[in-house]
Amino acid sequence: MKLPLLLTTLLLSSSPALADDFLYMVCDMEGTSKTMLLPSGQLISEKPLDSSLKFQINLKELKMRNHKNSVWVDISIRGDRIIQNTQFNEDGYIGQVQGVMPLNPPGPTSTNIWTKTQTEYWVTEGEGDCREIDSSVFDEASKQ
Repeated sequence: MKLPLLLTTLLLSSSPALADDFLYMVCDMEGTSKTMLLPSGQLISEKPLDSSLKFQINLKELKMRNHKNSVWVDISIRGDRIIQNTQFNEDGYIGQVQGVMPLNPPGPTSTNIWTKTQTEYWVTEGEGDCREIDSSVFDEASKQ
């Protein structure tokens, strides 16, 4: 008698986002973006980061993309968090994108991005909150 009750409770308490292969969310971020000269490290600019990104996350394939960039990137899932740790080295730019988002939004998010060329170094750090959205919101934002 207890087992059916436990299974019913688990089924009803699981997030609807996980019932599908895709999760859609928007993350509002605040932080800073700095640009420095290399090799001196002299600060060229420091700007506040205030952005909102919409994400499409393929939970089955462990990939995600945002509405501004249609390229899919690899992710991992650890506990109740989605982790992005992408390194790149192309067209004279090297860098890394690290981010954490909730698997079951709403919840906190954070990001740390660095990029450099031979003459400049950029660092962006931010924190914020994510919430689930409908797929149509992502689709519409991707068209703009």
